[in-house]
Amino acid sequence: MCEVETQKLYQDELDELMKFYKDDFKKEELRVKVIDLWVNQQLIQLEIQNKLPEVNKIQALKIDQELYYMQLFELENAYIQEHIDSVVTIEQIEEYYTDHREKYKSSSYVVKALYIKVPDTLAQKETLRSVFMLKNDKDFDEVKKYGNLYATNFYLAKDKWIYFDDLVKEIPMSQQQKKKLILNRGEATFELDGYTYFINVIDYRSKRISSPLEVEKSVIKAHILKKRVNRLRKKAKETIIENVRKNSSVTYH
Repeated sequence: MCEVETQKLYQDELDELMKFYKDDFKKEELRVKVIDLWVNQQLIQLEIQNKLPEVNKIQALKIDQELYYMQLFELENAYIQEHIDSVVTIEQIEEYYTDHREKYKSSSYVVKALYIKVPDTLAQKETLRSVFMLKNDKDFDEVKKYGNLYATNFYLAKDKWIYFDDLVKEIPMSQQQKKKLILNRGEATFELDGYTYFINVIDYRSKRISSPLEVEKSVIKAHILKKRVNRLRKKAKETIIENVRKNSSVTYH
């Protein structure tokens, strides 16, 4: 099908690549574009192997590590889907609302926003900072990728309303700072205790509630399910690692 030095592109691999890139190229040029892309990838790989072998080694290690986290994350998701109790009763919603009622009383704004908390040591922090502004159509997909792979906490439901105080409860902000950020529909970055917090307020509205529980039902249900997911994710990681070690032969020399 196509060869670059010792590397060969076979038809079955080309078919898979065409499926993967089908949304990036026009149908009539898809085959040619994908083959050209594959050729360029092989040539660049050979070039960096020859000219910058140490850089190539480091990059290979980083790719392996990122792939490990991505694969583990997908296994965690499958475990959560299999084990989560997704039924939230009205009694559970009412109990949650009663226990947290003061929090809802004190909130004065709801927002559509993005929020991510990442370690200061994250190498891709500046890249995340640039895509977090959502200036291009594909930026949101990049933000979701960084959230899933590296964030210790995040909120990426950009089309749903959330109480602003809930969103920024980890960040010590004055009421004046909060109001300015909300009303300006602004972006902000905070660096505290080894973490960087990114906030992007897309839209806001004042809280006007005549029947608070009715307004909060969907939000409370989401909170309850999120807590269940977080508990399961921690258990999932431990269980998956334990099971793969148990089911596979590992020999140390």
